[in-house]
Amino acid sequence: MQVISSAPGRICLFGEHQDYLGLPVIAMAVDLRFYIQYNPAPAGPYRIRTPDLAEKERSLDLHVDPVGDDYCWGIARVLMDEGFTLPSGGEFTFESKIPVRAGCSSSSAMSAAWLRLLLEIGEHPEKEKYINDPVLCAQLVYRGEKELFQGAGGMMDQYTCYIGGLLHVYPDSGDLPYGVEELPYPPGEILLVDSGDPKDTQGVLSRAGDTARKYVKDAVDSIPNFSLESSTLTYFDLFGGRLKDDRARMHVRNQIRNRDLCQDALRLLRHGPVEPGVLGALFREEHEILAGTVGISTLKIDAHLGALRGEGSPGGKINGSGGGGTFFCVQGSDPNRLEAYLQKRDLRYFPVHSEPGARIES
Repeated sequence: MQVISSAPGRICLFGEHQDYLGLPVIAMAVDLRFYIQYNPAPAGPYRIRTPDLAEKERSLDLHVDPVGDDYCWGIARVLMDEGFTLPSGGEFTFESKIPVRAGCSSSSAMSAAWLRLLLEIGEHPEKEKYINDPVLCAQLVYRGEKELFQGAGGMMDQYTCYIGGLLHVYPDSGDLPYGVEELPYPPGEILLVDSGDPKDTQGVLSRAGDTARKYVKDAVDSIPNFSLESSTLTYFDLFGGRLKDDRARMHVRNQIRNRDLCQDALRLLRHGPVEPGVLGALFREEHEILAGTVGISTLKIDAHLGALRGEGSPGGKINGSGGGGTFFCVQGSDPNRLEAYLQKRDLRYFPVHSEPGARIES
């Protein structure tokens, strides 16, 4: 019997480039989805059709180690390690409505849809336990996508794409590495824009992550009782001079600012819809940190964000790992002006809203 699964892409609202430092993030699944259609087939390697890509078809043998990173293989292996029995053959068609290589987690949406599909067509004595526990499934996606292949980045993408909605993802002191809080007041009228410049997600994450971890370690080694998780900006300003490298000092200071900005936004999003002007100002401050300190924006994206603000948007920021890809902004009171600006420059754009997580479509 044919089965179709899907999962949403995501945007990161606050805490961008901080989950790999063990800090919280706020991310939102959006109504651009990745679809996988399954049809039964005789035993043998799985046939995966990808009509949107240059490579239109490939085979997947679950019993042969892949060459390079193969998230489909990894997630299937994780489920088999959990005791699932998967079909011996199958034909799968992948289709994405999410911009690819653009910071919207199309790869994690694929992984989330793939895991949800395999749960549906696989067999396990406690199958319903997995289907009814999206947090557990998000962790399995992470294991199959990142842990098996030592990928860069944190767990934000896997959690958001599988669970859906507006999420506060934070380090957990219990048995789980991360906790999840579903926030009740997602922002409306976000305009997601594709800059048209593809990006190297793993390369950007690796470079930015290595730099951030080095500078944070320097601060821990140089400043008494320093903790990126808990030290205040005032404390850092008092003792940050012990860091002799000016770049390290500025980088760590702005990581603390970014951390605090995420907490400010969290308090607002817990208690009601955030007024567009306030939301735009928060986005502008975070983008300033990401562009100037983390160094993941581009001149083109900076210019477009500035121009869109001139057209009436209260503010926006780059989305995802950066180095190209997508950015987003608050639409403001006259979205037609923003759309006219983007259309004139042949930029793809998508009004996006909060979206449920991985699911079976039929």
